[in-house]
Amino acid sequence: MKAIILFFYLGFSLVLTAQEATDKAVVNKSSVNDNIALALTDWDAIRGLWLSQSVMAMSNKQVVPDRTFAEELTPYEMLSLMPKERREDLKNYIETNNSSSQVDNNQYATLLLTLLNNTFCSTTQGRSYGDPHLKSFDNATYSFQTVGEFDLSKSNDGNFEIQARQRAQSDNFSLNTAIAMNVFGDRLGFYAEDAPSRNVSPLFLNGEPIQLQGRTYFLPHGGTIRLTGRNYIISWPSGESMILNNGGSGGMSFVNVTVTIFQCGSQIYSGLLGNANNNMNDDFNGRNNNQTPPTYQAFSTFGNPMMQQASILAEKEYLAYLSQNFAEDWRVTDMTTLFDYAAGTNTAYYTDRSFPRVHLTVADLNADQQANARRRCETMGVNAGEMGGCIFDQAYLNINPNPIPTPAPATDGVVLNKLERPLLNTNTHQILDPKNPNGGAQTVKPIDNTMEEKPGKSEFKTNENYEPNNSIFKPSQSIELNKPNNNKINTTPHVIPSKPIISSPVKPTINAKPGKG
Repeated sequence: MKAIILFFYLGFSLVLTAQEATDKAVVNKSSVNDNIALALTDWDAIRGLWLSQSVMAMSNKQVVPDRTFAEELTPYEMLSLMPKERREDLKNYIETNNSSSQVDNNQYATLLLTLLNNTFCSTTQGRSYGDPHLKSFDNATYSFQTVGEFDLSKSNDGNFEIQARQRAQSDNFSLNTAIAMNVFGDRLGFYAEDAPSRNVSPLFLNGEPIQLQGRTYFLPHGGTIRLTGRNYIISWPSGESMILNNGGSGGMSFVNVTVTIFQCGSQIYSGLLGNANNNMNDDFNGRNNNQTPPTYQAFSTFGNPMMQQASILAEKEYLAYLSQNFAEDWRVTDMTTLFDYAAGTNTAYYTDRSFPRVHLTVADLNADQQANARRRCETMGVNAGEMGGCIFDQAYLNINPNPIPTPAPATDGVVLNKLERPLLNTNTHQILDPKNPNGGAQTVKPIDNTMEEKPGKSEFKTNENYEPNNSIFKPSQSIELNKPNNNKINTTPHVIPSKPIISSPVKPTINAKPGKG
């Protein structure tokens, strides 16, 4: 009998101990999150609150709250405007207090730490342009005249993915006619051709057409779309970006793609643009390195010294490997595609494995053709790294040169003045003039298409007595993420309605399309 009592006593004690440990973890997690939110609102009561709530929503794969300020920025862009000293303090606090021993699966703090790290990171670019020519994140360049839908780039966390549709323009040339992407949970498509339905806009969000109407469009999960000249700029809420240049000449409609990612961090990338590991030697090994390229490895089909010494036959053998074995590894399927399709079409409809019929190279052009094309490319400002691809496009298809676009960042010239009250800023409302909160709508200015260089500056007028490392995290204070009224400010925004920008209701998540993850 004593043994039975002792057994139940020990079992009860273990249950209590486990419960106490769980409660402690919950308390620690709550304390960490509250202190993070407090630090953000201490920087800016209105913008910081939106930032903390947005990161919480992103970590839970939910729609971010409406912006309560005039700036048309993503969470990453807003965070990057925080003074460096504050970002460093916040980063150090999370790294110190968000260890697995203290906090179990704190996705909010972990995601915010990722965004903070990104603000200190350098970036690298990958490209798919012309008919098309690709440059990997590790600067390996190659021709890819194939037909079908392919993974251009994707991250292992499932929040970043870009797919390209390449369609034939003749027996031997193809172009990017559509791009589909996962922008942190929003499925976005750009259709230079082959739109899933008749519509004046090339953009489709979660299966429905949208229009920008001259201003930044806010995606449900924190990303944005801007139109600057001929460039559509898609920004992920975590900081990655893509520029779509809507090209076209001689009756051909196509799109050039420039993708920017961060060079540090824990993300693992894969796809036609490589793995971004600073090693171009393994960019053509295929998915999971299960394909072995031919022994000939020039890593550039344009002007590389190794290429110049190799025979044309060897070059074409390598191009054949890229368009067959390598391409097959990165084709999308009906279960993985992000594209929208018109009735009677699917990814197989856009696939032609026999393409191209013949592999053509710059070496197949005569000297005059190469010289004339080179002059045109140099006049348009094409750099040496993309000169071979430009010569190819000019000579064979008369495609206009497409230098790497360099539009100004969305944060360029932004001044964060102190806000006395929230100003609701959504896709379907104009913001009110903060100088006249009781009336008078502020006209939303069209995006500057001149792409002039503007000196960047930030002005922070809130909490001017802040000192770096001056104990900005106070455990005795807390702020609840889901209660915006805790900031002791007038949180009743004034808005006036305007015409909706979206053509029809959208499905807010990427899971709205069957088979998407």
